[in-house]
Amino acid sequence: MASDQSDNLSRQIFTICLSFAAVFVAFIFGAVTYANGLPPIPQIKLVYSTITALSDDLQSHPRHHHLQPSRGQGRGVTVNEAQDQDALIFMAGFFDEENQIRLIKRDGTIVRKWSLDYFDHFPDLESRVCNVATPLRVDTHGAHITPQGEVVFNYEYCGSVKLDQCGRQLWTISQPTHHSLSPAEAGGYWILGREGWLASDEPERFPPFSTPASKQLMLEDTLMRVSASGEVLEEVSIPALMRDSGLEALLTANGDNFGLKSVKRDELVHTNKVAELPSAIADAFPLFEAGDLAISMRELNLVMVIDPVSKKVKWHQTGPWLRQHDPEFRSDGKISIFNNNVYRTAYVDEQTVLSTPFTTNIMTVDPVSRETEITFGERPGQEMLSVIRGEHAPLENDGVLITEFDAGRVLEADADGQIIWEYVNFYNDAYVGEITNAGVIPAGYFQSEWESCAP
Repeated sequence: MASDQSDNLSRQIFTICLSFAAVFVAFIFGAVTYANGLPPIPQIKLVYSTITALSDDLQSHPRHHHLQPSRGQGRGVTVNEAQDQDALIFMAGFFDEENQIRLIKRDGTIVRKWSLDYFDHFPDLESRVCNVATPLRVDTHGAHITPQGEVVFNYEYCGSVKLDQCGRQLWTISQPTHHSLSPAEAGGYWILGREGWLASDEPERFPPFSTPASKQLMLEDTLMRVSASGEVLEEVSIPALMRDSGLEALLTANGDNFGLKSVKRDELVHTNKVAELPSAIADAFPLFEAGDLAISMRELNLVMVIDPVSKKVKWHQTGPWLRQHDPEFRSDGKISIFNNNVYRTAYVDEQTVLSTPFTTNIMTVDPVSRETEITFGERPGQEMLSVIRGEHAPLENDGVLITEFDAGRVLEADADGQIIWEYVNFYNDAYVGEITNAGVIPAGYFQSEWESCAP
């Protein structure tokens, strides 16, 4: 009997020890695989992120992805004192519970609108860049209307599309295009793209960002030249272009110690605009040539001008703008910049703005003297705050059209800085809908008649 009890006790002790050993081995295996990104950790992360995304889509109505807190600035057209009442306004954003591009008269009357559904334009799930549960989990960023009445736009990080006057699809680019889409004077478009790669898989690709021990997914922004028919003619790495122009010091001036096993920043740069210097005003810029490109990188507070042929940086400047967007060439030889002038710490969360001073402004810089000047945003009545995004367009009458993203607002100011036209994308008393892009379309711009788009 004593022997049987002893045997049972031994078996129990052995079982307990074996269980502890199994748990210990499993723990060590899990720790090693997680630290080194070995299977099945990437697969588990993918499943988790997919389930989380689906859960978020089900728990939170996707329309809130496109809304910002209202500032009580009105609804629709609130100011209409512009002289060119025959001009139209082009806007891309969230209207009528959908991603939409619309063309309106000065009084707010809709001339034409295009409904934008990501799933309709990219129906093949296998080739779709963004795996989302609903098309309202993507939005537009970068849009243009052609003289033929066609619209070209980016779904942010999800692809580019061209539609005809009636919304029929002309072409798509299934790549992670983003932020900016600008017409090229020679035809086609300049669009920003992005490539993603694991640092450990390509250790020689871009040191010090890529190292053999790092499991970080790196995001490398690109400059794409696209034909009018949607063919990608050329794609070049923007970080590589900077490095090859001797600007590695700027690329790595980000507080990262570039350790062997980690890189703090997954984006090599965060590019948010490319704009071409038109030949009509090129003589005002002694440092540049017609066709040169201004490029903005938000995280580096950096604006630079490059030669698109040689891929060399001709000029660059960091600040005094902060987290800027949208550099534009002006006819007076200056570069105009949408200066967000605030950090994301201004948010309580992604949809609540603190009582942060309204410090967003429009700033110009003379590339030769490097002198800067605030041209809009300092006087009473000019208060703006756009923590993220935003853009502007210098106008021929020396005025400016401004898209204040966080306020769901488009405003036009004349040469004296007076607001002569304003539109607020009212959603309800609590929210406004986002507007990502806007432009003034002068009378005579369109070269073809508008089709009747009966269903």
